[in-house]
Amino acid sequence: MRLIDDDDWSPEPGTILDWSPSAATLAAAAAAPAHPVGPSFLQRDHISAVLVQRADGRVHRGYTCSTVHVDESLDIDRMTTALTEFLGAHEGLRSSFRIGDDGQPIRYVVDAADISLVATPSEDTDPLAHLDRRLPTEAVFDTFPGCAVGAVSRPGSFDLYFGIDHAYGDGASQVLGLVEILARYRGDSASPLVTTHGSHIDYITDEYGRAGQVTPDSESVARWRHVLTESGGRIPAFPLPLGLENDEPQPVWFAEQKLSDAEDTDRLVALAKQHGTGLTAVLHTALAIAGRLVDDREWYATATVLSSRTGEHMASQGWYVNFAPLGFPVPSTDFAEVLAQAGPAVEAMKRASADPVHAVLGILLMQGVIDPSVVVSPQMVNLLDFRWFPTAPNTRDLVVFTGEGRTRNASMWAWRTADGLHIGTQYPGNPVAQESVTRFFATVRDVIATAVALEGEVA
Repeated sequence: MRLIDDDDWSPEPGTILDWSPSAATLAAAAAAPAHPVGPSFLQRDHISAVLVQRADGRVHRGYTCSTVHVDESLDIDRMTTALTEFLGAHEGLRSSFRIGDDGQPIRYVVDAADISLVATPSEDTDPLAHLDRRLPTEAVFDTFPGCAVGAVSRPGSFDLYFGIDHAYGDGASQVLGLVEILARYRGDSASPLVTTHGSHIDYITDEYGRAGQVTPDSESVARWRHVLTESGGRIPAFPLPLGLENDEPQPVWFAEQKLSDAEDTDRLVALAKQHGTGLTAVLHTALAIAGRLVDDREWYATATVLSSRTGEHMASQGWYVNFAPLGFPVPSTDFAEVLAQAGPAVEAMKRASADPVHAVLGILLMQGVIDPSVVVSPQMVNLLDFRWFPTAPNTRDLVVFTGEGRTRNASMWAWRTADGLHIGTQYPGNPVAQESVTRFFATVRDVIATAVALEGEVA
């Protein structure tokens, strides 16, 4: 499993097939009554952003997509049944939103019994160009369903893809969705992915309930206040120039760097344990020291993306994340010294993630503590451990990518796989930003190498 740039998907030639809702299902979607539960906090933000982009005439790129290569011939009928069951099982994917007369999004949910899909061969011959045309119009919050599934089929193998509007899923949904579809395709009715998944709509109801319990005295509010106050009221930007003009977002470019191989990543984990912490603290220590080396920053802060999946929602389809603040001093470039600061800060970050971030920031905005720009696409860091995700038999090269929109920052995604630790970013597409990202990633890699050597000295 890995994250890639969308242009890097290159399946073998084959017949392109699309699964779409039948006429009867589309009629059921059009007639569905309004649902009492509206969008989640994140869904509402996403829908608002998509509407702004639509009004500006920009192509929709607020989607994600995953693909996997399957080493067996495609049975279209079996896959049609599997996809029908998959959509029927996930209430969130059976949702769509329409904008009401008051300008607010209203949810509509199609009954599982009304789901039926039809497989149609495409006249397209270029899979990548086909996705580039299909996903911007079908993986959208106000279409039904807000996802698009298809395959590139040839004798002996096929590539399956699953694209969703970001309102209906996250990175984990992308991986879990493909594995669940293939479990259903193979008739594995005992798979936990098939038998156990909570409703994302129930999760949203619970999230709003928890948001109502947040007060100015909550620990999460205190932590966000501390990190943002120390950071001047906003999340610090990327530490090197990004070549922006008038602070306007630009079309994204993608960059990736391998930070350590499997053996060295194990040593980083061992180093973390020696200091009573984990790989997350090691990663942020490396980022913090790199920031000090390239920009002399003595305080490190970022918004972190954390999964909020628990219990029956572990394998569900939906946007299950929350954001939490991470900040700590960077007194030197000594790895052990900075790690001693990062470890406790990571624990405080985890505690702060218990409360919905929108409720916390709403309080701080009303108190005038923070800059409103904090809530508009801040610089973020995310760490994924792909090793815990299940894999489907007889498959290889599962990849995840996003639509290439526009950005003014260089948020980072780190991911651990069986072959090591990687980091990537989508950044403003210009030579200045490219040079800055290249330099910063090289610096982070060098800091990681120092940490690996330190583990050996401690051991």
